Amino acid sequence: MNNHEKTNELLTAFALGELSPQDSSDVEKHLAECPRCTTELEELRAVLECADAMGQISADEQECESAKQRILDTAESEQPTKPPAATESIWRMIMTTKKFKLAAAAVIVIAAVIGANSFLGGTVTFAEVVKPILNARTIVFDLVIGNDEDSPVMHEEVQGSRIRRTISNMPAMVMILDLDDNKMLTLDTHGKTAGYVNLGQLAKKTKNYIESVRTIIIDLQNGLDIEKLPERQIDGRNAIGFKGGNDRGSITIWADPKTALPIKIELARERFPATFKNFEFDPQIEQISMDIPAGYTQDKAQLDLSDADEQDLVESFRIWAEIILDGTFPDVIGTDHFTKQLGVLGQKIPSLDIPDSEKEQVGLQFAKRMIFLQNFETSGKWGYAGKGVKLGDTEKVILWYQPEGSNAYRAIYGDLRAADIAQENLPK
Repeated sequence: MNNHEKTNELLTAFALGELSPQDSSDVEKHLAECPRCTTELEELRAVLECADAMGQISADEQECESAKQRILDTAESEQPTKPPAATESIWRMIMTTKKFKLAAAAVIVIAAVIGANSFLGGTVTFAEVVKPILNARTIVFDLVIGNDEDSPVMHEEVQGSRIRRTISNMPAMVMILDLDDNKMLTLDTHGKTAGYVNLGQLAKKTKNYIESVRTIIIDLQNGLDIEKLPERQIDGRNAIGFKGGNDRGSITIWADPKTALPIKIELARERFPATFKNFEFDPQIEQISMDIPAGYTQDKAQLDLSDADEQDLVESFRIWAEIILDGTFPDVIGTDHFTKQLGVLGQKIPSLDIPDSEKEQVGLQFAKRMIFLQNFETSGKWGYAGKGVKLGDTEKVILWYQPEGSNAYRAIYGDLRAADIAQENLPK
Protein backbone atom coordinates (compact mmCIF):
# COMPACT_ATOMS: atom_id res chain seq x y z
CA MET A 1 0.00 0.00 0.00
CA ASN A 2 1.47 3.37 -1.01
CA ASN A 3 1.43 6.52 1.11
CA HIS A 4 -1.62 7.96 -0.67
CA GLU A 5 -3.73 4.81 -0.11
CA LYS A 6 -2.63 4.55 3.53
CA THR A 7 -3.55 8.16 4.25
CA ASN A 8 -6.87 7.84 2.42
CA GLU A 9 -7.87 4.96 4.73
CA LEU A 10 -7.08 7.11 7.78
CA LEU A 11 -9.16 10.13 6.73
CA THR A 12 -12.30 9.10 8.61
CA ALA A 13 -10.46 8.50 11.90
CA PHE A 14 -8.53 11.75 11.33
CA ALA A 15 -11.79 13.67 10.88
CA LEU A 16 -13.07 12.16 14.13
CA GLY A 17 -9.89 13.06 16.02
CA GLU A 18 -9.18 9.43 16.88
CA LEU A 19 -5.67 9.01 15.44
CA SER A 20 -2.45 8.86 17.40
CA PRO A 21 -0.28 12.02 17.35
CA GLN A 22 2.18 10.35 14.96
CA ASP A 23 -0.53 9.19 12.52
CA SER A 24 -2.18 12.61 12.66
CA SER A 25 1.14 14.25 11.82
CA ASP A 26 1.66 11.88 8.88
CA VAL A 27 -1.83 12.63 7.54
CA GLU A 28 -1.30 16.39 7.86
CA LYS A 29 1.96 16.17 5.89
CA HIS A 30 0.23 14.22 3.11
CA LEU A 31 -2.71 16.64 3.01
CA ALA A 32 -0.32 19.53 2.46
CA GLU A 33 0.77 17.90 -0.81
CA CYS A 34 -2.43 16.16 -1.98
CA PRO A 35 -5.37 18.34 -3.09
CA ARG A 36 -7.55 15.30 -3.73
CA CYS A 37 -7.28 13.94 -0.19
CA THR A 38 -7.84 17.47 1.12
CA THR A 39 -11.08 17.70 -0.85
CA GLU A 40 -12.21 14.30 0.40
CA LEU A 41 -11.50 15.33 3.98
CA GLU A 42 -13.54 18.51 3.57
CA GLU A 43 -16.48 16.55 2.16
CA LEU A 44 -16.23 13.94 4.92
CA ARG A 45 -16.15 16.63 7.60
CA ALA A 46 -19.22 18.23 6.06
CA VAL A 47 -21.09 14.94 6.37
CA LEU A 48 -19.98 14.41 9.95
CA GLU A 49 -20.80 17.99 10.96
CA CYS A 50 -24.30 17.63 9.53
CA ALA A 51 -24.71 14.33 11.32
CA ASP A 52 -23.48 15.88 14.57
CA ALA A 53 -26.00 18.71 14.26
CA MET A 54 -28.73 16.13 13.85
CA GLY A 55 -27.47 14.09 16.78
CA GLN A 56 -30.77 14.37 18.65
CA ILE A 57 -32.62 12.46 15.94
CA SER A 58 -33.51 8.96 17.02
CA ALA A 59 -32.76 6.15 14.66
CA ASP A 60 -34.22 2.71 14.62
CA GLU A 61 -31.50 0.01 14.41
CA GLN A 62 -33.25 -1.64 11.48
CA GLU A 63 -33.39 1.67 9.62
CA CYS A 64 -29.68 2.19 10.27
CA GLU A 65 -28.85 -1.25 8.95
CA SER A 66 -30.95 -0.59 5.85
CA ALA A 67 -29.19 2.74 5.32
CA LYS A 68 -25.81 1.06 5.72
CA GLN A 69 -26.64 -1.58 3.12
CA ARG A 70 -27.80 1.02 0.60
CA ILE A 71 -24.53 2.91 0.94
CA LEU A 72 -22.48 -0.26 0.57
CA ASP A 73 -24.52 -1.40 -2.45
CA THR A 74 -24.04 2.00 -4.09
CA ALA A 75 -20.33 1.92 -3.39
CA GLU A 76 -19.96 -1.55 -4.85
CA SER A 77 -21.79 -0.65 -8.05
CA GLU A 78 -20.01 2.68 -8.58
CA GLN A 79 -16.54 1.74 -7.34
CA PRO A 80 -15.74 -1.78 -8.54
CA THR A 81 -12.04 -1.28 -7.87
CA LYS A 82 -12.46 -0.11 -4.24
CA PRO A 83 -12.18 -2.91 -1.63
CA PRO A 84 -15.54 -3.47 0.15
CA ALA A 85 -13.65 -3.56 3.46
CA ALA A 86 -12.81 0.12 3.07
CA THR A 87 -16.44 1.26 2.88
CA GLU A 88 -17.38 -1.19 5.64
CA SER A 89 -14.75 0.31 7.95
CA ILE A 90 -16.07 3.82 7.38
CA TRP A 91 -19.57 2.76 8.32
CA ARG A 92 -18.29 0.82 11.34
CA MET A 93 -16.43 3.91 12.56
CA ILE A 94 -19.63 5.95 12.40
CA MET A 95 -21.83 3.29 13.99
CA THR A 96 -19.45 2.63 16.92
CA THR A 97 -19.06 6.32 17.74
CA LYS A 98 -21.92 7.27 20.04
CA LYS A 99 -22.62 10.77 18.83
CA PHE A 100 -22.92 9.61 15.21
CA LYS A 101 -24.85 6.40 15.71
CA LEU A 102 -28.11 8.25 16.33
CA ALA A 103 -27.63 10.26 13.14
CA ALA A 104 -27.02 7.28 10.86
CA ALA A 105 -30.37 7.74 9.11
CA ALA A 106 -29.42 11.35 8.33
CA VAL A 107 -26.04 10.29 6.96
CA ILE A 108 -27.59 8.25 4.15
CA VAL A 109 -29.59 11.30 3.07
CA ILE A 110 -26.55 13.58 3.17
CA ALA A 111 -24.45 11.01 1.30
CA ALA A 112 -27.05 10.89 -1.44
CA VAL A 113 -26.97 14.68 -1.76
CA ILE A 114 -23.20 15.13 -2.01
CA GLY A 115 -22.66 11.85 -3.88
CA ALA A 116 -21.85 8.44 -2.47
CA ASN A 117 -18.49 8.42 -4.25
CA SER A 118 -17.32 11.48 -2.34
CA PHE A 119 -18.47 10.10 1.01
CA LEU A 120 -16.95 6.69 0.37
CA GLY A 121 -13.48 7.73 -0.72
CA GLY A 122 -14.01 9.35 -4.12
CA THR A 123 -13.16 8.19 -7.63
CA VAL A 124 -11.93 9.81 -10.80
CA THR A 125 -14.74 10.46 -13.26
CA PHE A 126 -14.74 10.43 -17.06
CA ALA A 127 -15.60 14.14 -17.07
CA GLU A 128 -12.51 14.94 -14.97
CA VAL A 129 -10.24 12.88 -17.22
CA VAL A 130 -11.34 14.41 -20.53
CA LYS A 131 -11.51 18.02 -19.31
CA PRO A 132 -7.86 18.89 -20.11
CA ILE A 133 -8.09 17.14 -23.48
CA LEU A 134 -11.06 19.27 -24.48
CA ASN A 135 -10.02 22.57 -22.91
CA ALA A 136 -6.23 22.84 -23.14
CA ARG A 137 -5.07 25.80 -25.22
CA THR A 138 -1.69 24.16 -25.87
CA ILE A 139 -1.02 20.42 -25.88
CA VAL A 140 2.22 18.49 -26.24
CA PHE A 141 2.11 14.74 -26.81
CA ASP A 142 3.65 11.80 -28.66
CA LEU A 143 1.65 9.94 -31.30
CA VAL A 144 2.32 6.40 -32.52
CA ILE A 145 0.34 5.27 -35.56
CA GLY A 146 -0.05 1.49 -35.79
CA ASN A 147 0.36 -1.38 -33.37
CA ASP A 148 3.99 -2.31 -33.99
CA GLU A 149 6.62 -1.61 -31.35
CA ASP A 150 8.97 -0.18 -33.99
CA SER A 151 6.43 2.29 -35.38
CA PRO A 152 7.84 5.82 -35.71
CA VAL A 153 6.85 8.32 -33.02
CA MET A 154 5.47 11.73 -33.90
CA HIS A 155 6.16 14.45 -31.35
CA GLU A 156 3.44 17.10 -31.55
CA GLU A 157 3.26 20.60 -30.10
CA VAL A 158 -0.21 22.00 -30.73
CA GLN A 159 -0.91 25.71 -30.34
CA GLY A 160 -4.32 26.64 -31.70
CA SER A 161 -4.41 25.83 -35.41
CA ARG A 162 -0.64 25.43 -35.63
CA ILE A 163 1.42 22.32 -35.00
CA ARG A 164 5.15 21.80 -34.66
CA ARG A 165 5.90 18.18 -35.56
CA THR A 166 8.96 15.94 -35.62
CA ILE A 167 9.09 12.22 -36.48
CA SER A 168 11.56 9.82 -34.88
CA ASN A 169 12.70 8.22 -38.15
CA MET A 170 13.36 11.65 -39.75
CA PRO A 171 15.24 13.44 -36.96
CA ALA A 172 16.57 16.25 -39.16
CA MET A 173 13.13 17.32 -40.36
CA VAL A 174 10.82 19.76 -38.55
CA MET A 175 7.31 20.32 -39.91
CA ILE A 176 5.33 23.40 -38.92
CA LEU A 177 1.70 23.27 -39.99
CA ASP A 178 -0.86 26.05 -40.24
CA LEU A 179 -4.16 24.18 -40.51
CA ASP A 180 -6.23 27.33 -41.03
CA ASP A 181 -4.13 28.32 -44.03
CA ASN A 182 -3.58 24.73 -45.29
CA LYS A 183 0.18 25.25 -45.44
CA MET A 184 3.28 23.63 -44.00
CA LEU A 185 6.77 24.96 -43.47
CA THR A 186 9.45 22.26 -43.61
CA LEU A 187 12.86 22.82 -42.01
CA ASP A 188 15.90 20.66 -42.75
CA THR A 189 17.96 21.25 -39.62
CA HIS A 190 21.07 19.59 -41.11
CA GLY A 191 21.16 21.39 -44.45
CA LYS A 192 19.59 24.57 -43.05
CA THR A 193 17.05 24.73 -45.87
CA ALA A 194 13.35 25.57 -45.68
CA GLY A 195 10.36 25.27 -47.98
CA TYR A 196 6.63 25.86 -48.03
CA VAL A 197 4.09 23.18 -48.97
CA ASN A 198 0.46 23.63 -50.01
CA LEU A 199 -1.28 20.89 -47.99
CA GLY A 200 -4.72 20.82 -49.58
CA GLN A 201 -6.77 17.91 -48.19
CA LEU A 202 -3.83 16.80 -46.05
CA ALA A 203 -4.55 19.63 -43.60
CA LYS A 204 -7.91 18.10 -42.68
CA LYS A 205 -6.38 14.67 -42.15
CA THR A 206 -3.59 16.13 -40.03
CA LYS A 207 -6.03 18.07 -37.90
CA ASN A 208 -7.86 14.87 -37.10
CA TYR A 209 -4.97 13.52 -35.04
CA ILE A 210 -6.14 15.44 -31.98
CA GLU A 211 -9.49 16.74 -33.19
CA SER A 212 -10.76 13.22 -33.88
CA VAL A 213 -10.11 12.37 -30.24
CA ARG A 214 -12.06 15.42 -29.12
CA THR A 215 -14.92 14.55 -31.46
CA ILE A 216 -15.16 11.01 -30.09
CA ILE A 217 -15.10 12.30 -26.51
CA ILE A 218 -17.96 14.70 -27.25
CA ASP A 219 -19.93 11.82 -28.83
CA LEU A 220 -19.37 9.78 -25.68
CA GLN A 221 -20.55 12.63 -23.50
CA ASN A 222 -23.67 12.94 -25.64
CA GLY A 223 -24.95 9.47 -24.91
CA LEU A 224 -22.65 6.69 -26.04
CA ASP A 225 -21.97 4.04 -23.41
CA ILE A 226 -18.76 4.48 -21.40
CA GLU A 227 -17.24 1.42 -19.76
CA LYS A 228 -15.10 1.94 -16.68
CA LEU A 229 -12.08 -0.38 -16.70
CA PRO A 230 -10.36 -1.87 -13.63
CA GLU A 231 -7.15 -0.27 -12.41
CA ARG A 232 -3.99 -1.61 -14.06
CA GLN A 233 -0.37 -0.71 -14.80
CA ILE A 234 0.17 1.52 -17.84
CA ASP A 235 3.79 2.32 -18.68
CA GLY A 236 4.77 1.49 -15.11
CA ARG A 237 2.09 3.68 -13.51
CA ASN A 238 -1.20 2.85 -11.84
CA ALA A 239 -4.06 3.90 -14.10
CA ILE A 240 -7.81 3.69 -14.39
CA GLY A 241 -9.49 3.42 -17.77
CA PHE A 242 -12.61 4.49 -19.64
CA LYS A 243 -13.64 2.90 -22.93
CA GLY A 244 -16.34 3.73 -25.43
CA GLY A 245 -17.05 3.93 -29.13
CA ASN A 246 -19.25 2.81 -31.98
CA ASP A 247 -19.10 0.65 -35.10
CA ARG A 248 -16.39 2.91 -36.57
CA GLY A 249 -13.96 2.24 -33.74
CA SER A 250 -13.34 2.71 -30.05
CA ILE A 251 -11.29 4.90 -27.75
CA THR A 252 -9.73 3.97 -24.43
CA ILE A 253 -8.41 6.66 -22.10
CA TRP A 254 -6.09 5.71 -19.23
CA ALA A 255 -5.62 8.25 -16.45
CA ASP A 256 -3.79 8.72 -13.18
CA PRO A 257 -6.22 7.75 -10.37
CA LYS A 258 -4.81 10.53 -8.15
CA THR A 259 -4.64 13.51 -10.49
CA ALA A 260 -7.19 12.40 -13.15
CA LEU A 261 -4.70 13.50 -15.85
CA PRO A 262 -4.64 11.32 -18.99
CA ILE A 263 -1.66 8.98 -19.31
CA LYS A 264 -2.44 7.27 -22.60
CA ILE A 265 -5.19 7.33 -25.23
CA GLU A 266 -5.67 4.30 -27.48
CA LEU A 267 -7.64 4.93 -30.67
CA ALA A 268 -8.72 1.62 -32.20
CA ARG A 269 -9.84 1.74 -35.80
CA GLU A 270 -9.47 -1.10 -38.26
CA ARG A 271 -7.18 0.82 -40.62
CA PHE A 272 -5.97 3.61 -38.35
CA PRO A 273 -4.92 2.44 -34.88
CA ALA A 274 -3.10 5.14 -32.91
CA THR A 275 -1.72 5.73 -29.43
CA PHE A 276 -1.37 9.14 -27.78
CA LYS A 277 0.93 9.43 -24.76
CA ASN A 278 3.38 11.64 -22.81
CA PHE A 279 0.86 14.47 -22.52
CA GLU A 280 1.52 18.00 -21.33
CA PHE A 281 -1.54 20.24 -21.00
CA ASP A 282 -1.23 24.02 -21.31
CA PRO A 283 2.59 24.07 -21.16
CA GLN A 284 4.52 27.20 -22.01
CA ILE A 285 5.88 26.51 -25.49
CA GLU A 286 7.73 28.65 -27.98
CA GLN A 287 5.42 30.60 -30.29
CA ILE A 288 4.84 28.51 -33.42
CA SER A 289 5.69 30.71 -36.38
CA MET A 290 5.39 30.13 -40.12
CA ASP A 291 8.32 32.46 -40.79
CA ILE A 292 11.59 30.93 -42.01
CA PRO A 293 14.18 31.12 -39.20
CA ALA A 294 17.34 33.16 -39.59
CA GLY A 295 20.20 31.16 -41.11
CA TYR A 296 17.97 29.00 -43.35
CA THR A 297 17.90 29.15 -47.15
CA GLN A 298 14.46 28.98 -48.74
CA ASP A 299 13.81 26.51 -51.56
CA LYS A 300 12.70 28.37 -54.68
CA ALA A 301 9.83 26.05 -55.54
CA GLN A 302 6.74 25.68 -53.37
CA LEU A 303 5.46 22.10 -53.34
CA ASP A 304 1.77 21.51 -53.94
CA LEU A 305 0.14 18.47 -52.34
CA SER A 306 -3.42 19.64 -52.94
CA ASP A 307 -3.94 17.94 -56.31
CA ALA A 308 -3.14 14.29 -55.49
CA ASP A 309 -4.86 11.90 -57.89
CA GLU A 310 -4.93 8.26 -58.94
CA GLN A 311 -1.78 8.61 -61.02
CA ASP A 312 0.11 9.74 -57.91
CA LEU A 313 -1.09 6.57 -56.22
CA VAL A 314 0.17 4.48 -59.14
CA GLU A 315 3.53 6.23 -59.17
CA SER A 316 3.99 5.72 -55.44
CA PHE A 317 3.48 1.96 -55.86
CA ARG A 318 6.23 2.02 -58.49
CA ILE A 319 8.54 3.80 -56.02
CA TRP A 320 7.62 1.36 -53.27
CA ALA A 321 8.28 -1.69 -55.46
CA GLU A 322 11.33 -0.48 -57.41
CA ILE A 323 13.24 1.52 -54.79
CA ILE A 324 12.16 0.36 -51.34
CA LEU A 325 11.32 -3.33 -51.76
CA ASP A 326 13.43 -4.44 -54.74
CA GLY A 327 10.69 -5.53 -57.11
CA THR A 328 7.77 -6.54 -54.89
CA PHE A 329 4.81 -4.72 -53.45
CA PRO A 330 4.40 -4.26 -49.67
CA ASP A 331 2.53 -6.85 -47.64
CA VAL A 332 0.21 -4.20 -46.21
CA ILE A 333 -0.35 -0.49 -46.72
CA GLY A 334 -1.76 2.32 -44.60
CA THR A 335 -0.72 5.48 -42.82
CA ASP A 336 1.34 3.59 -40.23
CA HIS A 337 3.25 1.52 -42.81
CA PHE A 338 3.78 4.55 -45.03
CA THR A 339 5.28 6.49 -42.11
CA LYS A 340 7.74 3.67 -41.43
CA GLN A 341 8.90 3.60 -45.05
CA LEU A 342 9.55 7.35 -45.24
CA GLY A 343 12.82 6.89 -43.38
CA VAL A 344 13.85 3.98 -45.64
CA LEU A 345 13.10 5.99 -48.76
CA GLY A 346 14.99 8.98 -47.39
CA GLN A 347 18.10 6.80 -47.00
CA LYS A 348 17.86 5.36 -50.53
CA ILE A 349 17.05 8.49 -52.55
CA PRO A 350 20.55 10.05 -52.32
CA SER A 351 22.13 6.96 -53.93
CA LEU A 352 19.75 6.89 -56.92
CA ASP A 353 21.46 7.49 -60.29
CA ILE A 354 19.13 10.30 -61.34
CA PRO A 355 19.36 14.13 -61.34
CA ASP A 356 18.73 15.91 -58.05
CA SER A 357 15.56 17.50 -59.44
CA GLU A 358 14.13 14.02 -60.07
CA LYS A 359 15.11 12.88 -56.57
CA GLU A 360 12.91 15.63 -55.17
CA GLN A 361 10.03 14.36 -57.30
CA VAL A 362 10.45 10.83 -55.93
CA GLY A 363 9.74 12.00 -52.41
CA LEU A 364 6.88 14.22 -53.58
CA GLN A 365 5.16 11.43 -55.52
CA PHE A 366 5.45 9.04 -52.59
CA ALA A 367 3.87 11.61 -50.27
CA LYS A 368 1.07 12.38 -52.72
CA ARG A 369 0.14 8.71 -52.84
CA MET A 370 -0.49 8.73 -49.10
CA ILE A 371 -2.68 11.81 -49.40
CA PHE A 372 -4.78 10.22 -52.13
CA LEU A 373 -5.14 7.01 -50.12
CA GLN A 374 -6.13 8.89 -46.97
CA ASN A 375 -9.09 10.38 -48.82
CA PHE A 376 -10.85 7.03 -48.50
CA GLU A 377 -8.70 5.13 -46.00
CA THR A 378 -10.79 5.74 -42.89
CA SER A 379 -14.28 5.73 -44.39
CA GLY A 380 -14.25 4.63 -48.03
CA LYS A 381 -14.61 1.20 -49.59
CA TRP A 382 -11.26 -0.19 -50.64
CA GLY A 383 -8.98 -3.17 -50.29
CA TYR A 384 -5.40 -4.25 -50.79
CA ALA A 385 -4.02 -7.58 -52.05
CA GLY A 386 -0.42 -6.77 -53.01
CA LYS A 387 1.32 -9.18 -50.63
CA GLY A 388 3.70 -11.38 -52.60
CA VAL A 389 2.86 -9.73 -55.94
CA LYS A 390 5.80 -8.89 -58.21
CA LEU A 391 6.06 -5.62 -60.10
CA GLY A 392 4.90 -6.30 -63.68
CA ASP A 393 2.30 -8.97 -62.89
CA THR A 394 -0.53 -8.18 -65.34
CA GLU A 395 -3.11 -10.50 -63.77
CA LYS A 396 -3.01 -9.52 -60.10
CA VAL A 397 -5.05 -6.66 -58.66
CA ILE A 398 -3.01 -5.07 -55.88
CA LEU A 399 -5.49 -2.38 -54.82
CA TRP A 400 -9.09 -1.47 -55.51
CA TYR A 401 -11.24 1.41 -54.31
CA GLN A 402 -14.59 3.07 -54.86
CA PRO A 403 -14.23 6.77 -55.78
CA GLU A 404 -16.39 9.16 -53.80
CA GLY A 405 -19.85 9.54 -55.32
CA SER A 406 -19.36 6.62 -57.72
CA ASN A 407 -21.06 3.22 -57.89
CA ALA A 408 -18.13 1.74 -59.82
CA TYR A 409 -14.74 0.54 -58.58
CA ARG A 410 -11.23 1.23 -59.78
CA ALA A 411 -8.39 -1.29 -59.67
CA ILE A 412 -4.61 -1.04 -59.86
CA TYR A 413 -2.80 -4.11 -61.20
CA GLY A 414 0.70 -5.46 -60.62
CA ASP A 415 1.89 -3.87 -63.87
CA LEU A 416 0.62 -0.52 -62.47
CA ARG A 417 -2.23 -0.39 -64.94
CA ALA A 418 -5.37 1.35 -63.58
CA ALA A 419 -8.82 0.42 -64.87
CA ASP A 420 -12.49 0.09 -63.94
CA ILE A 421 -13.48 -3.22 -62.38
CA ALA A 422 -16.87 -4.81 -61.71
CA GLN A 423 -17.69 -5.46 -58.07
CA GLU A 424 -18.07 -9.19 -58.70
CA ASN A 425 -14.50 -9.31 -60.02
CA LEU A 426 -12.91 -7.79 -56.94
CA PRO A 427 -10.40 -10.03 -55.13
CA LYS A 428 -12.01 -12.11 -52.41
